[in-house]
Amino acid sequence: MSTIGSEGWTLVHQARQKHYDDRYYGHWLGTRDDGQWIIGRLYPGKSMDDGFRDGEWAYSKRFAGDPSTDNADAALTAYVEMAHNTFVWDRVFDQTVGEAIDLYWAGPEVPDAPKLAAGWAGAESPNPDRVVSSAGCSIAMPLHEAKFLLLHYLRRTELAAKAHLTKGVTVDRHGAVEKVRCATGPIRFEYGYNTYWLT
Repeated sequence: MSTIGSEGWTLVHQARQKHYDDRYYGHWLGTRDDGQWIIGRLYPGKSMDDGFRDGEWAYSKRFAGDPSTDNADAALTAYVEMAHNTFVWDRVFDQTVGEAIDLYWAGPEVPDAPKLAAGWAGAESPNPDRVVSSAGCSIAMPLHEAKFLLLHYLRRTELAAKAHLTKGVTVDRHGAVEKVRCATGPIRFEYGYNTYWLT
């Protein structure tokens, strides 16, 4: 991860490519330790490398407030929308950017940290005749990789978890993400109708 701008934004994702007019367009996604997120449009230019000028950019929109996970989710949505205007969107763009955010949240490799497996399983729904059987589990891997995978599971299964139906009963999305981000060893928690773990 690199830091850009005088305000110390950490660059989480950047996309730039050549358009039919032979100019390069793109934008970037960043965050700071205070939980703010930002999307910035790069300057149009003649190469892949001239989007920033002295570490600055052409335009930005910031997302600040509590909880910080909402800022990241709002920034992701706006970033994907901007991708159409900067000519970098493709069919896997949303997934790629979501993975970049999860990789940032998972943090760097921690020497001597335990190896853990990441997993999730659907819990019983309010309808006793319907049990969600979908599940995923990994082999034991370095902590930061397991955290990344569990954050990926959270993102991928968010709709199926139906957390809005268990508001106040389980952790919310911000709470789930924070549990994974702060994990230094095994954890287990309920998010909506799903159970997630590092073990």
